[in-house]
Amino acid sequence: MVMVTINRTSAAVIVLAIFISYPFLSAFLFGGFFATNNTDFSIYNTGWNGASEFKKRFQNHPNQAQISTIIGSSNVLNRLNESEMNDSRGALIILGPAVNYDFSEALAILMYAVNGGRVLIADDFGTANDILDMFSIFLSMMAQLDLGTIDLGGGLGGDTGGGYNPFGMNTTEQNETEDGGDCDVSANFPIAGIAINGSLLVDQGSYNYTPLTPIFNFPSTVQQGTSYQMPAPWVTDFTTGLSGNGVIGNFASIITMKVRYPNTSSIEENGNGDLNETCDIEYITKWVPMGEFPASASSAFEELGEYIGSGNIPDVSFSLQIAVLYSSSNAWIESDLAAAKYDVNSIEPDPDEWGNPNVGFPVFVYFPFPLGGQIIICSDPSIFINQYLDTTNYPGSAIYDNSDFADNVVDMIMRSTSGDSRVGQTVIFDEGHLANNPLSPTLPLSFYLKFLDMVTMFPLFAWALPILAIVLSRRFMPKRTQAKPLLLTRVERYYGRSFFAVKMRWFLEYQQYSRGLELIYRRLNRNLTRRYAPDTGLTPEITASYLVSEFPERFNERDLIRGLTLVEEIIVTRAMISEQEFLDHYLFLKNIGVEIG
Repeated sequence: MVMVTINRTSAAVIVLAIFISYPFLSAFLFGGFFATNNTDFSIYNTGWNGASEFKKRFQNHPNQAQISTIIGSSNVLNRLNESEMNDSRGALIILGPAVNYDFSEALAILMYAVNGGRVLIADDFGTANDILDMFSIFLSMMAQLDLGTIDLGGGLGGDTGGGYNPFGMNTTEQNETEDGGDCDVSANFPIAGIAINGSLLVDQGSYNYTPLTPIFNFPSTVQQGTSYQMPAPWVTDFTTGLSGNGVIGNFASIITMKVRYPNTSSIEENGNGDLNETCDIEYITKWVPMGEFPASASSAFEELGEYIGSGNIPDVSFSLQIAVLYSSSNAWIESDLAAAKYDVNSIEPDPDEWGNPNVGFPVFVYFPFPLGGQIIICSDPSIFINQYLDTTNYPGSAIYDNSDFADNVVDMIMRSTSGDSRVGQTVIFDEGHLANNPLSPTLPLSFYLKFLDMVTMFPLFAWALPILAIVLSRRFMPKRTQAKPLLLTRVERYYGRSFFAVKMRWFLEYQQYSRGLELIYRRLNRNLTRRYAPDTGLTPEITASYLVSEFPERFNERDLIRGLTLVEEIIVTRAMISEQEFLDHYLFLKNIGVEIG
């Protein structure tokens, strides 16, 4: 049995080769043997639960989107070409994520939207809240601004004094304090956060198969509980050309918002209905369903009831519809997912579970950004699966508005605005955060790319990468050393040994094998010259003729010429040869030297 030894350098090279090649080889093998993709919400899945039909809507749009995918980390959004970001401003589509986003990924997605990118987040169980937490930081900053100073405080009607701001407090009225001074009432943006609830929407008022497959409608069909209701300007863009039969979903959640209102403990009401104790009003926050504002938000603060319509707190007689799709008013949020899936018809809402009988629960919200970017949030990604969009293969879904609604969503994302060219923009689908099964060809590539991203971009690890690379390269990479001068004082230390032996050891110590081979060959030529006394200089041909003539049974002329010629080429060119090559040539020359004595 032959034992093979592997040195440290070879081992390091083998490990590096396996690390580099494994994800690509495994993806190739998995893709060959398990070619069918059945990952939920994947654009490569042509089955009922895939999103291949939704992808085609972008490709077939008049602006002809260029489709791309993220398999690893969303941090790659930070590496897009700067000209592409400014000119075409692409879009990011996140459908049904199952893998959490880290801080740097969430920040990259938010900056992508702020810089003009358009982001659709469709998630039902709250995985994308890592991204929305970052978005909520942005909203919290907005909540600290006085909207009156940026011309967002008036002009929308109402009878509460000056220009009424449907998003917050009256911006024009000055309230008198107890000490006789006046203080301006600021109108802060009241939405300080947004999230996907993560619980299960059960709708017993509007559904198809079971209350877990709800049918969502639009604001025009759910106007209840308010005397004056105004849809946000963008709502009607999503309802163009729809039949009114609704959009069907499957295992949906809802969208919630954190609202910010004055704390009643810090204010008092005077006879004129103004708040007058202090200008420095404290605020309280609460999570509520994002249905209408301020109607749904005001109803959450029962302790503020007597202050509604006082000037600082808006009257719910006016509300703004800021969502697009709603459940019916006979819906609630079920926290016991297992019981709901087992027998949804036998359960009822608990007292601590949300219900919204006035408006219904919101499942689709749109947020525009000043630079043309958008964040579109949907709490049911099943709206966009092939089963509901491909009316040819699934004709039963044609009675619902999913297909036309998806076209409107695509059109909103692909639509050009002033100074914003969207023709040929890149639409990126996030495949790296889906629930890929272990045999999916995407899974090994996703792990590999995320690992590379972590060690190259994450602040806790990135600084150590160049140091580690230098250490490993110095420790494992082969070194090409130069021979040091052989001084006479060094030779004299080797008592009882010839100069030839000392010099040969010197060459071998510094891996100068071609120099060592030259030393042996020159010594052999001297012996051949003394033995045969040739008239001319020795060449491989002349040397071979002498040896074959004297030792015909020991040598073959052609082999001698080939071997001696190769040795001379190595000596003349000073070629780098390995230790094994040196040993082969050394044994060849030694065999000749033994015969001639």
